[in-house]
Amino acid sequence: MTGRVCGIFTAEVAAQEMMESPECRLLANIGIAGDRYAKRIGRWSDRPKTEHQISFIELEVLHQIYDETGVVLTPRETRRNIVTYGVRLNDFLGQTIRVGENALVYVEKLNHPCRYLERLIDKKVMDRLLGRSGLNCQVISGGIVHLGDHIERVL
Repeated sequence: MTGRVCGIFTAEVAAQEMMESPECRLLANIGIAGDRYAKRIGRWSDRPKTEHQISFIELEVLHQIYDETGVVLTPRETRRNIVTYGVRLNDFLGQTIRVGENALVYVEKLNHPCRYLERLIDKKVMDRLLGRSGLNCQVISGGIVHLGDHIERVL
């Protein structure tokens, strides 16, 4: 089962709008270079956990939310770091995945949406994201990730 990276987003500080990039550098046991959580100034940085290092969400989920509700939730608005296409992320729970050529990421838990996201983007999406809000992960081995890179389970 493989998918592709179709969006890369970071924010330098908590609550700041996510910025899109064509690539990012994953740092082992830290996160994404320049991102709020790698700098330990993200929303949940006062409660540091390895699962906050990088997050993923499926583009297909955003399409489903639109089809179900008519609400447009953009990849930037999800506040997830990596947007994927062509892979069911929930199937990776508790496993290690390769992102691009070298980066290895351990999938620690399913992301749980919160009202904080709704307040930031002013859209009622929390209930629609339940069970499909993406993944929270730890960076095991760093590397450069580019748009279009493969995402696959490490066997």
